[in-house]
Amino acid sequence: MTRVMLDKLLLHEVPRAILLYGDSDFLISYYSDTILKKLDGECRRIYFEEYDHQEVLNYLGVNSLFGGINILVLRLYVTLNKKQMQDILYMLEHNPNSFLIVELLKSPTITDAEYAKRFKAMAILFKPTAKLKEVFEVRLYPPFRDDMVKILYNRACELGLKIDSSLLNFLLDVQHDDLAIAYNELEKFIYYETITPQLIEELSYSLGDIKLESLLNCLFDKQGHLTSTLQILHDEGMDNMELLREITRYFYILFKLYGHSRMHGNMDSKEVLGYKAPPQLFNVWQKRSLKITTEKYLMLFDIINMWRVQQLQGKDVVMQYLIAIQQIL
Repeated sequence: MTRVMLDKLLLHEVPRAILLYGDSDFLISYYSDTILKKLDGECRRIYFEEYDHQEVLNYLGVNSLFGGINILVLRLYVTLNKKQMQDILYMLEHNPNSFLIVELLKSPTITDAEYAKRFKAMAILFKPTAKLKEVFEVRLYPPFRDDMVKILYNRACELGLKIDSSLLNFLLDVQHDDLAIAYNELEKFIYYETITPQLIEELSYSLGDIKLESLLNCLFDKQGHLTSTLQILHDEGMDNMELLREITRYFYILFKLYGHSRMHGNMDSKEVLGYKAPPQLFNVWQKRSLKITTEKYLMLFDIINMWRVQQLQGKDVVMQYLIAIQQIL
């Protein structure tokens, strides 16, 4: 099942058992919480190494002490085997008051390929039976920007915030497209009647801004040393894929501003980006975007694409491509 199909399903029914997995930990937790909100019952959570098969069967097999329903949430790194899944589905078949949500996450100690093997093996076992038809498995991919804004908008409505899509886009920019952080940041604004870009910038703390600025200074202004700056970023927890995403996002913003300038003879962040960027930040973007020619933009995006391909192949090429970008700039 796709995420779109899951959204439609949740409009009119709730799964008895569902497996959530994929490349977005945020969406796995988000849909798990969404389903829980639709169920009014006693919830038990079992995480990772706490899993005990007999304990799970006992919980699913008995009725709630309060006469309601039982909801079991399993957050796992490892898959359940065929016998375990058969036992669990049997219990759900014979106790209509029990519900199961399984969040299968990628362990930090395994590769993407190993995780794919695990969730495919688990998904095969997570199928409806003759007596239990409401069993689903959903693979969740990282959301596109429009999807992120919709999720944030729905959350903002729940909190009673008066905030439009342009401000939500700005919040995502401040948090470097980290939807989980942006989602939690919304609670900071419940005490403010009017939300502005300046307020978002003031209240929203982004580690990405601090981490990346020193590297951008190295690339554009030759300030500092790439090797030591990259090591600091790694020490602070920024991995190579995250760095690649941030570099890509940054040059995409610059290119959009540059293209608008070439076409219309001016730069208007509201028209280009969908929000009014703070002047101090916009001034830096403006200067850097015009410093790069069309030919150099094409070279930069070619380099970024080659970097992405080799990064996905597991090669450590970050310094090679940072040097190449610095030479172009």
